[in-house]
Amino acid sequence: MRCVDQVTLGALVYALLALCVSCSGITDRSGSRSALHGRSGISKRASLSAPIQTTLNLYAAYAGAAYNDMDEWTCTPECQDPGTSGTVIDYTWDIGVVTSNGYVAHNPNKRIIVVAFRGTNEPGDWLQDLTLTHYPWPSQIAGSSVISGFLSGYLVARPLVIQNVLDLATRFPGYSIVATGHSLGASRAAMFVADFALQHPELRQRLQMYTYGQAKCGNKSFADFMNGSGIPITRVVNKGDIAPHLPGDDPTLVQFGTEVWYTPTNDTVTCTNEDYSKCSEGLPQTALNIADHSTYPNL
Repeated sequence: MRCVDQVTLGALVYALLALCVSCSGITDRSGSRSALHGRSGISKRASLSAPIQTTLNLYAAYAGAAYNDMDEWTCTPECQDPGTSGTVIDYTWDIGVVTSNGYVAHNPNKRIIVVAFRGTNEPGDWLQDLTLTHYPWPSQIAGSSVISGFLSGYLVARPLVIQNVLDLATRFPGYSIVATGHSLGASRAAMFVADFALQHPELRQRLQMYTYGQAKCGNKSFADFMNGSGIPITRVVNKGDIAPHLPGDDPTLVQFGTEVWYTPTNDTVTCTNEDYSKCSEGLPQTALNIADHSTYPNL
């Protein structure tokens, strides 16, 4: 287990991100597998097709909805997104000791089960953002470690989240299971996907993941598992959002999945197979900022 002996620059930036998100008010649309994952090693500058952009907007709305306290699908504006029409909330959690919030829902119109994790929104979340120690997890992946502050908020909610997802998966055998989240919630969505895929391999082919502003949450062994899992994983990065580059002082942490980058010039670049240099990782340090973390489209 690797420990960080002092608060690093990355941790300080996390604190600023937390404050930024808290004050900002962040409170084909289907379950089919995205065309983004059809080929690997692709980097292209172009507008996304309408169905793909619509899908990214849909899960941005679901991620943003996690910032609301609700038992019914009535929030504004995220719940008003037309693609979310028909959504039924099945389970919510709000845990205060190790802060963790989110919901499990299903949408009969899209034939999807949604697992959404809230991002940084209160002081307890900030403390977890600042806990940058590595923890060896999950045990089934040799050499894997993840950021313990991100993991703790997932583990405290894990038993009932997984049970509710399993119940829905049994009730709706034809539905995809989609994990989503923004900021801290994005990292927790990744923990859920890895955990669920390992615990229930018979359901792995139904899993998908869409995250927004996701930090580097695990080391290369963790990333290799995610990349090799066969699960469609899409990370959206908004312009110069600094969060996906953090913790910046820890070279052992790496990103994974397909990155969709909304560039500062309003183009879109898609990068896969760990070739992220043509996406947001190609930006100079001076172009990174906190403001873009809280201005994701439709979130």
